[in-house]
Amino acid sequence: MTTALTWYVARSAGIVAYLLLSTSVVLGVLMSAKARFTWPRFAVEEVHRFLAILTGVFIVLHGVALLADRVVPISVVQIVIPFQTAYRPFGVGLGITSALLLLAVSISNLLRKRMPYRFWRRIHYVTLAVWLTATGHGLLSGTDRQDFWFIALVAVAVCTVGLAFLGRFARTVSLGAVGGVAATAVVAVLALAFSPQAKPPHKTTTTVAARAATTVPAAFSGTVAARIVSGDSSPVLSVVGHAGRAGLRVDLLVNEGQVQQTSLALSFPTGASCRGTVTALASDGLTGSCGSRAVRISWAIASDRTVTGRLALAPAGA
Repeated sequence: MTTALTWYVARSAGIVAYLLLSTSVVLGVLMSAKARFTWPRFAVEEVHRFLAILTGVFIVLHGVALLADRVVPISVVQIVIPFQTAYRPFGVGLGITSALLLLAVSISNLLRKRMPYRFWRRIHYVTLAVWLTATGHGLLSGTDRQDFWFIALVAVAVCTVGLAFLGRFARTVSLGAVGGVAATAVVAVLALAFSPQAKPPHKTTTTVAARAATTVPAAFSGTVAARIVSGDSSPVLSVVGHAGRAGLRVDLLVNEGQVQQTSLALSFPTGASCRGTVTALASDGLTGSCGSRAVRISWAIASDRTVTGRLALAPAGA
């Protein structure tokens, strides 16, 4: 499976899984409110159960595609244990937490006949936490998080779920209450979509950074396979991927067509890492520094935002 294909499969599977999950939550809330359906209740329950199963299938497809993708490498351990990835650790961690909670709910459904109904029902309420963490995951880690179509899609889903809960618990539903829920949903989605991303906690201490800088290879080269992951509306243009077995990230702050600030980072399988800046930028590559090393990258950028090329690392002045 090609790099572009795995990326598109991961994105589309994640979005479909979120829409299925949101629909399942809305249907579950309506059933809890004893709403009247055209279909018999047992048929509605079967649809609700089928939606939950289908959600799990697309979540698995989402995870498998991420494991196969080489632009942002993720290991099996990182996709099972939350908040361990180098790429947007909090947002990705919320997604992993959501999947683990959904697994717990699924197991309780399989054991439903062996446990008291009240106990099973309380566990089933965890589905709301699954949906909340999935919403945070999409808005904090998705590469489309700041695109209008994605924000609109999530806002509609959040608003629909919010209105379902309003109808479930409010004695009367007024036009003002509906407007309040819709406005709150839009504000919450925009706040998450445009919130700044925290750095990985394991890279924040000076001790770790200093230790990593002393073990960066004196010379290194590797084939670049990366992707432009920032949205069109963001002033920061980010290229994330790898060069050989080393992780690569280049950030460019662009204002009115001019590059104002730059950042370049490399991380190696040994745990070593370095940071620096871009000194010269062209359409076919760049030169810069990373710690005490000189960096040269030649690349080609495809229409689907994939970046391929070659990186060379050498002592400064070499």
